[in-house]
Amino acid sequence: MIFGYMRISTNKEAQRTDRQDFTLKQYAKNNNFEFDEIFEERISGNIKAEHRKEYKKLKEIIRKDDILITTDLDRLGRDADDIIIELKELKSKGVRVIVLDMPYMNDWDKAHDDSIYNMVVDIVVTIKAHMAQQEREKIVSRINQGLDVAKAKGNKLGRPKTELSKDFIKEYDRFKNGEYGSISSIKFAKMLGIGRSTLYKYIKMLESNK
Repeated sequence: MIFGYMRISTNKEAQRTDRQDFTLKQYAKNNNFEFDEIFEERISGNIKAEHRKEYKKLKEIIRKDDILITTDLDRLGRDADDIIIELKELKSKGVRVIVLDMPYMNDWDKAHDDSIYNMVVDIVVTIKAHMAQQEREKIVSRINQGLDVAKAKGNKLGRPKTELSKDFIKEYDRFKNGEYGSISSIKFAKMLGIGRSTLYKYIKMLESNK
């Protein structure tokens, strides 16, 4: 079976999936096939794939040798890490993913060649993993810069909303909400590039101001 997936990052009616719908159907026409079903999602791009209602429905029915087509790779997940998880899971199920905005992943014929398809997906996963690491390093850098500025001003880190980095607060909220899976506090601290004692100090500061 052949499925399509469209997503826009808003619930506003003014935002439509017309462009994605046209692009998917034009691709089908050019390659002489019809979609069995196209799923449409209206949800924030900050929501992980596993928490998206329509995408979850799609994954419940998609099977080995089925094909999933989307216009943009970023439609599949919230960030690079999330996309990697989805690509690996779909590949393990034997599902072929065609992404129309990516060279080699948008070729209808190559998608049916196991050796080429697997090689391309592995390359994409490697690139996305590198991008994810770069993004984590940027977050750590912004956190440290914010702390350095606070120290330079002679501030004691006692009011998290104004003196703790917004990036740290955002990342900690994601950690608490389980968006990074079941990682421990120690692994979370390592991800941010800070020590465990420093992490606990920041957490204590945040909790005491609630």
